[in-house]
Amino acid sequence: MKNTNFFSAVKIAIIGIRELFFESRNARIQLVVFSLVLVAGFVVDLNRFEWLWIIGASAFVFTLEAINTSIELLADVYTMEYNEKIKQIKDIAAGAVLIASIFAFIVGLSIFIPHLSAMFKL
Repeated sequence: MKNTNFFSAVKIAIIGIRELFFESRNARIQLVVFSLVLVAGFVVDLNRFEWLWIIGASAFVFTLEAINTSIELLADVYTMEYNEKIKQIKDIAAGAVLIASIFAFIVGLSIFIPHLSAMFKL
């Protein structure tokens, strides 16, 4: 096993995050949505607890997207030919990202709707 120090490991992880955004269109879309949510959070002045939920849900989505992208890349290294089991594995990994995204959306709605209702007297 390769012996790396902490700073080397962090550098490798940062390279991995950069690769995620170069490789995955969905990760780039999620980054844009996350950026918009951050701006909206500052506009409505979220409290610490609300920020914790927003950041946690977003981290959950990004983490699963990274795992999904890794699984897809690994499967493509194994074979580019159609394989029913590989399709099933890729579909399940994509489904995990979708579940996390739905959860993040629900968290976002439950946090932002009361703020927006108060701002616009709805």
